[in-house]
Amino acid sequence: FSTRTTQARNVIPEAFTDTPEHAQQYFFIWFFGGQGGATVALGQFPKQFEKFKSLFDMSEEGPTESGETVGLSPLCLYPRDISKADLEKVLNNKLSVEQMVAKGPKPNYLSEKGYLCFASFAEANSNCNPLTIRAVFDAMSTGDNVDPFIAQRKLDEFRNDPSSFNSSLLKQKLAGFSSIAFLLFLLGPIVAETCLEAASFGWFPEWPGVDNLPWSLFMGPGFWTIPQYWN
Repeated sequence: FSTRTTQARNVIPEAFTDTPEHAQQYFFIWFFGGQGGATVALGQFPKQFEKFKSLFDMSEEGPTESGETVGLSPLCLYPRDISKADLEKVLNNKLSVEQMVAKGPKPNYLSEKGYLCFASFAEANSNCNPLTIRAVFDAMSTGDNVDPFIAQRKLDEFRNDPSSFNSSLLKQKLAGFSSIAFLLFLLGPIVAETCLEAASFGWFPEWPGVDNLPWSLFMGPGFWTIPQYWN
């Protein structure tokens, strides 16, 4: 009962190992599909950088009440702390989320479907500190849109218990960062193992190293011997 048989059953469906042609098809599905997934994950880095840069720009903009700060965690990656007075000003907005959505701009599909977008939230709080506006919205969502029911619940929660704002912001920020890291981590080993198994079945099934992938690529017989067994 070889290692290769165990791996094949765990990684590649039997329907794709009955012929080399089927294994080759499976390889291409995972190879190009994995590239697409990685591109999506890596594409988030420029967006995160732009968002991070915009936070620095916001830190120098708009009015501020100054005074005592709320004590944001450094892990939130904000350029500075925000004041309690600025936070209270945003939270004391008399408009409901439903009113913000109705009166605000609709820059994307979700906002047209009734979601609260950052543009609408910012417009509804235009007389407040920009960095604080962004922080409150980030405490409700990892992106630029949030379900209106979640937004209303969060805003009510922050008003009733201001200390919950800090933990919610940190939780949302870490969720956003970890989702990208997890996707890259998940894609790497799974795509690599599946592609190696499919390639071995499809192009060099008689290569002596197929039972010990991926170590046999480097420790013997070595990837340089594969051409001798290429179909």
